[in-house]
Amino acid sequence: MNKAQIRFFITDARLSYPALDAPRPSIQDQNDKRYQATFLLDPTNPCVPKLKEAIKQVAVQAFGPERAGAVLRDIKRIPLRPGESKEVVPEGYEGMLYLGAKSRTKPELRDANPSIKITDPEMIRERFAPGYRVNGYIDLFAFEKKSEGGAVLNYGIAASLVSVQFKAYADTFSARAATKDEDYPDCSADAAASGEYTPAVDPYAPAQTAAAPVQTAGTSFADADLSGVDDIPF
Repeated sequence: MNKAQIRFFITDARLSYPALDAPRPSIQDQNDKRYQATFLLDPTNPCVPKLKEAIKQVAVQAFGPERAGAVLRDIKRIPLRPGESKEVVPEGYEGMLYLGAKSRTKPELRDANPSIKITDPEMIRERFAPGYRVNGYIDLFAFEKKSEGGAVLNYGIAASLVSVQFKAYADTFSARAATKDEDYPDCSADAAASGEYTPAVDPYAPAQTAAAPVQTAGTSFADADLSGVDDIPF
């Protein structure tokens, strides 16, 4: 496979799932820590057609015209995907395109004034909150992973995170899916009826006269036979 790489400048994206002040461990491997950013793009954003073209160029250069077509038709093999392709669509993803980029080295972070580099962790978190508008440089590259025997295990196009520039404040994304009023029952009557509630005595509270448990001399917890004992179910 020919090595192919294109540097691309993403403009006016919304930032999602940033890990820019410190690298985040991978779900599959806690020792694999990388800086991360996901760029949410409106399909009408002028940079989207250019981004698609750049991905296509990398695919053709790396895999050849015929194989590149199969790569580009499989969203699991390219970094740009529809927001609705996620099993659970996060806040802000509906109707958008998203591109995730990672890097083992810390990306360059710049303020709206590009001459200002942001390095302070607190300032990074303030300027690059989920939902804020940003620009950013990524490196699009082709990859192909093989087994020791030479069999191809995985291949496609990925994005390496180079830099992120703060552009503008916007509504922030919540850390979890938001709930609606109709998701809950109306418990007003129960709350009103509980006004005369008197707490009961805790049945698990130790008696005042209870003696401390005594451990038999010469026996440790490590010596106990726990075979056949059910595990705690939580």
